[in-house]
Amino acid sequence: MSYFIRESKNNDKNLIEKFNNELNNHGFRFKLPMPDDKENKINNFIFENKFILLEDEKTVRAGYTLKNQWFKINGSNHQIGYYYNPVTAGLFNKKYNICGLLLLNDAHKKNLDLFCLGMGAYSEKLPKLLKKLNWKLETIPFYFKIYNPNSFLENITYLKNNKYKAFVIKIIKKSKLGWLFIKIFFNLSNFIFFPFKKVRDISVEKVESFGKNFDELWENAKINNSFIAIRNHKYLNELYSNKRFIKLKFMKKDKLIGWSISLCNKLENHKQFGNMNLGSIVDCLSLKGYETSIIKKTDEILKKKGADLIVTNQSHVCWKNALKINSFINGPSNFIFASSVGLTKKLGVNKDFVHLTRGDGDGPIHL
Repeated sequence: MSYFIRESKNNDKNLIEKFNNELNNHGFRFKLPMPDDKENKINNFIFENKFILLEDEKTVRAGYTLKNQWFKINGSNHQIGYYYNPVTAGLFNKKYNICGLLLLNDAHKKNLDLFCLGMGAYSEKLPKLLKKLNWKLETIPFYFKIYNPNSFLENITYLKNNKYKAFVIKIIKKSKLGWLFIKIFFNLSNFIFFPFKKVRDISVEKVESFGKNFDELWENAKINNSFIAIRNHKYLNELYSNKRFIKLKFMKKDKLIGWSISLCNKLENHKQFGNMNLGSIVDCLSLKGYETSIIKKTDEILKKKGADLIVTNQSHVCWKNALKINSFINGPSNFIFASSVGLTKKLGVNKDFVHLTRGDGDGPIHL
């Protein structure tokens, strides 16, 4: 038996489909993506390649995707790799457990500076493997704000993961105490934690795309971030071309001072949020000192769109403080950032100014 890893091609679609059917037959929802018809040019600022692991050069047993993107790390730019969607036959046959390590080693040969993002929980197979290989794993904080307590209590699955919690939630919901408590808590939290914080007066405008004036903002804002994906106008238009995104720009008089990317979607049987109308702050950037105002304006727009709940993941200390000032609560997070040994050395020890959001990695795929 021999294993061989190579980039997937269009004529591999039947082999990949056979592997995906095998996964499905064993009850797994994971699957390998089909190769793209689009040509991936290495000179592109964002590009990704899909790889498959073949047994005896004829049967697909695993695969992964490697996305390459430019990031600012401290004072310089680096093209680093995002390792994601690793799927192996080890899910249903222990004989192929080695495939996960083979995939990761292959990606590491292609780029020493790798990261993973998301992954669900530390108990999952990939985070366990990364920890054994001395990768650095940290949780990206999760924040939420409730606008419709009844819908929240009806749909939030985290609070119903055992019979006791489910019973308590049922009693609270029927007695209307939950609605009252949530309203009082979120109305008072702003005053309790940051009673004297001033919010700057700025204007907001919805945009369809990002012009070159966003490059000047990027150049001025990047200074306050030790680790951040490049966010000039070309990147923004590439990452957020889908019309479902709510793209906002913020002005102070005639000066562009920031932007935010949001979603507001009616969910159906979502794993965590049930059937809520979910608002999410996907990504954001601003000049230093305007974070609180931008969160406030974005929050107001999502509320007007009927969001029952607004969520976001933010790692940067300024954005975390801005969320707290705007009455967002820090909740349990399953959004994990893992950096390879090489990337960890480049990042250094101070993580306060690392800027990671749901716009990084493979994007807001579950929101």
